Amino acid sequence: MKRAALLLGLVLACLPVTLAQAEPAPTIRWVEFGHSVNPISIHRIVDAIEEAEVAGHEMVIVRLDTPGGMVVSLHETVQAMLNADVPVVVWVAPSGAHAASAGFFMLIAADVAVMSPGTRTGAASTVFSGGENRDDDPMLRKMNEDGAALLRSIAERRGRDKEACEEAVFAAKAFEESVALEKGLIDFVANDRDDLLAQLDGREVRMFDGEVRTLRTAGAQIVEINVDAKQKFFEFLARPEIAYLLLVVGGFLVYFEFQNPGLFVPGIVGALLLVLFAISAMSLPISILGGLLIVLSLVLFILEIKIVSHGLLTVGGIAALIAGSLLLIDGPIPELRVSPWLVTPVSITLGLTAAWMMRKALQAQAQQVTTGVEGLLHEIGVVTHPLDPVGKVFVRGEIWNARVNGGTLDDGTPIRVTEVDDLMITVEAAETEQPEGESS
Repeated sequence: MKRAALLLGLVLACLPVTLAQAEPAPTIRWVEFGHSVNPISIHRIVDAIEEAEVAGHEMVIVRLDTPGGMVVSLHETVQAMLNADVPVVVWVAPSGAHAASAGFFMLIAADVAVMSPGTRTGAASTVFSGGENRDDDPMLRKMNEDGAALLRSIAERRGRDKEACEEAVFAAKAFEESVALEKGLIDFVANDRDDLLAQLDGREVRMFDGEVRTLRTAGAQIVEINVDAKQKFFEFLARPEIAYLLLVVGGFLVYFEFQNPGLFVPGIVGALLLVLFAISAMSLPISILGGLLIVLSLVLFILEIKIVSHGLLTVGGIAALIAGSLLLIDGPIPELRVSPWLVTPVSITLGLTAAWMMRKALQAQAQQVTTGVEGLLHEIGVVTHPLDPVGKVFVRGEIWNARVNGGTLDDGTPIRVTEVDDLMITVEAAETEQPEGESS
């Protein structure tokens, strides 16, 4: 009896260990985010959070390296992070990476904020596209106050330094990882992924709704998000330089189709490129002024045909095209603008090509017609039936009804066409021999 009780006690003592060993290994959702913050790129984070919630994953880790981006997209991302049912860890890495502007908001909003050595964050002031961004601008002040209020609210719940958050907004202050740790903006510094997972294991995290969770990373399975072809395609279209090239090349091909009707291929390809530009424009800060300047450049190129300006209109068209191209996509950060090093050569090349095409079209219109009925003017032929004053002549391999103004012309007389009226031509005697190869 004693032996049975002893055996039962040993089994019960080992039972918790057995149950602990049987507990499944945690799964961590891993997201690589190295883009500007825009309506397309943020789906990497937002979708990963939703998928982790559905699958019951332990946490979502976002490896962040961003210059910032658009305010609307930032708010959508922060809202998804604050309302997530799984802990969200934001890690600024690798060394040399940064979480600037919108990236600073994402770092502060994380349940666990981590940086690598040699990284920085901050500089979270609102910047208007194409504006002077003066400190006394009421709208700019209003936007910064709104952003600072959001950061203070998050920092208070996360236990982070509200004063430092305000400095990042109002003074555009940036912090290296050591200062960010000292000021309590981040939770710790991790050298690499293994170090990150080791420091996260067993850490207690207070979610934004107040729930406390203990993170587990030991033996965790890392699942990286599967960026499908559709997401990659739209991220490609959301790049400012791609959107710009889609517009100018598509517009040029459509213009080329109008100059050479009937080719179809340039028109179809150009229309397709313009549709793709319209899709990309939905995720980029497009300037109406930039678009109007590009239209003005096209008008100036067309006027070059009608008005003798000795090239001044062409120069003005190229200047308007360059200015419009620079203003077309005018984001708050350089990564959301088109580089002048791309705009200038492309604009000059397309402008000169358009001007050359228009000149060629004008020269073609000025040339004498050499085909059809109009091409008969000034041609040499020979009389086949006497003109008295009406008869027949042989011109350019064909017999024509003809008349002569005054007098008569006998068979075999060389003639020159002076007028064409439908199928009747007017001729005069020509002091030349019968054209070689022509006979009645």
